[in-house]
Amino acid sequence: MPVFIWIFFFFLFPGLVFGIIPERRPDGISEEFGWFVAPTPIAIEGVGSSIFFSGILSNFYQTSDLFATRSIPGGEFDFGAVVIDEVPLYTKHLLLTAGKYDNSVTVTLFERGIDSKADDYILPFVHEKGDIFQAKLLFWEERLVFFYQLLNRDSTTERIYDKNGNILSSEPTNYQYKGSIFGAIFDFTDDPIDPRKGIRLGHKMRPVKAGFQFQSDIRVNDTNLTGYLPLFGADTLVFNFYTSLSSVIRQGITDEATARMINNQNCAMAPDYNACKAGEDKLVADFIAYNKYGFTSMGGSNRLRAYPMSRFSAGNASYQGIEYRYNFSATPTKINWYVLGGLETLLQIAFFYEQGTVAEDISELYINLKPSYGVGFRALISGFVYRFDFAYGDEGFVPTIFIDYPMDLNPIAGN
Repeated sequence: MPVFIWIFFFFLFPGLVFGIIPERRPDGISEEFGWFVAPTPIAIEGVGSSIFFSGILSNFYQTSDLFATRSIPGGEFDFGAVVIDEVPLYTKHLLLTAGKYDNSVTVTLFERGIDSKADDYILPFVHEKGDIFQAKLLFWEERLVFFYQLLNRDSTTERIYDKNGNILSSEPTNYQYKGSIFGAIFDFTDDPIDPRKGIRLGHKMRPVKAGFQFQSDIRVNDTNLTGYLPLFGADTLVFNFYTSLSSVIRQGITDEATARMINNQNCAMAPDYNACKAGEDKLVADFIAYNKYGFTSMGGSNRLRAYPMSRFSAGNASYQGIEYRYNFSATPTKINWYVLGGLETLLQIAFFYEQGTVAEDISELYINLKPSYGVGFRALISGFVYRFDFAYGDEGFVPTIFIDYPMDLNPIAGN
C-alpha cells in the first residue's frame, strides 16, 4: 500500500473523523450571478481538439446553472450539449438536473490492462446522442447528499480505423443503453464547493444492463474518500483514495469462436488484412474480458491526469492522490471581463502527485501503479471552478482545461 495512504489513515484520518465536524464557512456557496460566453479551444487527450462556442450562466436562478456548448465545424471531433443544473423544486433541498448531448468523435481505444502500450490502439468513429436526468436530495446544510440519475444513450460505431488511419471496418454497429446511477455523499467539510477542512466520503453504484444477450450485465461500485487538512492559514492539503470495482451479475459469451463471430470485421475485404485482423483480435479480446470481469477505467481530467481519457481499463481500478492547494487570493472580488464575469472568491495554484492502476483481479490493485504529477491553476467564480492543469507521467506531458476540481465522485467526463 502506498506510503501516503498509511500517513493519512494513521495520522490524519482519526483526527478528521473523531474531531468536531467543521462549521460551514460563512462565505460558502455564492449565489452571485456569473457568466462565461466565448469561443473556447478544447483538447482532450485520446480524443482530439476542437474549438467550441460555450456559454455558462451560473446562479441565474438561486443556485441553478445553465451550460450550453457547440463545437465549431473543422475540429477533430463534434460535440454539443445543453444542461440545466441543480434547479430547486419547491424547496432548496430537492435539486433537479436535465441535459441532452450529441457527439461524433474518433475515440482512442487502448488495450485493456495496466501494462498496455501507448501505441497499441484502434480508433472507432462513434456517433452518440443521449440525455441525463438527476434528482439530488440535500440535508443538514448539504452534509448529507443523495442522488439518482437516469441515463439514455444511443451509440453507433460507424467505422473503425487502425492507428495509421486505415479503415478496418465500415459496417455500423449500434448500441443502446438505458440505466441508472444512485449514490450518497457524506460531506463533513467546511464548504461543499471549496472545502479546506474535514472529510468527504461518497459511494455510487452503476448497474450496466447489456444491450443484447451475448454481453454480460455488470455492476460497478465506486467509493471515494477525500480528506482536507488546513495548512498555513488559508492553504489546504488534500488526500484522495478511490476504488472502482466491477462485479458480473449475468455473464455473457466468453468462448472465442462465438465472440469472433459477433465481432467479425470482414477482414477479407479490408485494404490491409493484417491490420484489420489485429483490430478484430482486440475487439474479441475486449469483448471476452468485459464479459468475464466487467469494465472500469483510469485516466483523464479527473484522475491520473497525465494520461488520456480511459487510457487504462480492466474490471477494477484504484487511485491515490495528494494535492497541495495554495490559495493566493481569497478575497471576494466582482469581475466583469465581458466574456467572463461574476464574483471571484478564490485564485489558486495547486501541486499534485497521483498514482493509479487497473486490474482484472482485485488482489493486484496496488501493483504497478502509474504515476502522474504536475501543477494546476484554478479560479472560483460564482460557484464555478475554472481549472487549468499540467500533468506529466510515464507517457509524457498532458494539459487539461476543465471545470470543477479533480478527484470527484461524479465527474462531468469520466474517471
